[in-house]
Amino acid sequence: ATRAWWLPPFLLTCLLMLILHLLVPSRAFLNSRLGNSLRSRSAVCPPRFFGSSSLMSKRTRGLTRVQANANSKTVMVCIADGSEEVETSGIFDTLIRGGVDVTLAKVGGDKANLICKMSRGMSFVAERHFEELSPANEKFDMVVLPGGLPGAQAFSESEKLVSELQQRKEAGEWYAAICASPAVVFAPNGLLPEKATCFPALHEKISSHLSDGASTSRVVVDPAKKVVTSQGPGTTLEFAVELVSILMGDDKADEVAKGLLIERTGKSTSG
Repeated sequence: ATRAWWLPPFLLTCLLMLILHLLVPSRAFLNSRLGNSLRSRSAVCPPRFFGSSSLMSKRTRGLTRVQANANSKTVMVCIADGSEEVETSGIFDTLIRGGVDVTLAKVGGDKANLICKMSRGMSFVAERHFEELSPANEKFDMVVLPGGLPGAQAFSESEKLVSELQQRKEAGEWYAAICASPAVVFAPNGLLPEKATCFPALHEKISSHLSDGASTSRVVVDPAKKVVTSQGPGTTLEFAVELVSILMGDDKADEVAKGLLIERTGKSTSG
């Protein structure tokens, strides 16, 4: 009996190892399951650099904002290869913070490829291609154009987009642009209001179309013509907050501005 003292602990150890083996999956099994799960997930939800209607797909963006309802204001933000990324993301994010339902639409390029190579090399992914949208069935409360080159040039070369903006002008519906887009898209297509601004280096391109020349204000809202223009990357958040004000009211715009740590210098007034 004294020589077999080790037997009960040995048998208990063996029993515990058997139980652990049955309850805990092997590393190979876990790796296999994890690999299959990731492959399955990537097939359903391919990775995106920058999602449409948000930094993620429209179906999952409700995690970062209040879900839009049938009465939500809707905005189409256009992008193209060469669009300015600070302006695009700033406009998009601010509108989302304001409770606006935003669609990121690619203009130009391959309809099957929604990736846009932005002006500084970042890749953004649109939700829709503009050519596949039906203005008759998909009405937006506002259309917004970020700047950047050659992005703004791509907007100007899109006959469908220019036609949509001209129809909005005739119907008295809001549209807006920042940086190069007022000069490259609005000016040559008769879309400038009576008061406007753009990237300062391009002021001469819009001055001849304006009775008082290009405005030096950072953001210019023309409520009579329902057009908003702004200067560039550094004025993006101010610009976007004024878009929130137009769509959702001053109280919401003030709330968004406070969250962004910026002060509103003007409240939807002409500049």
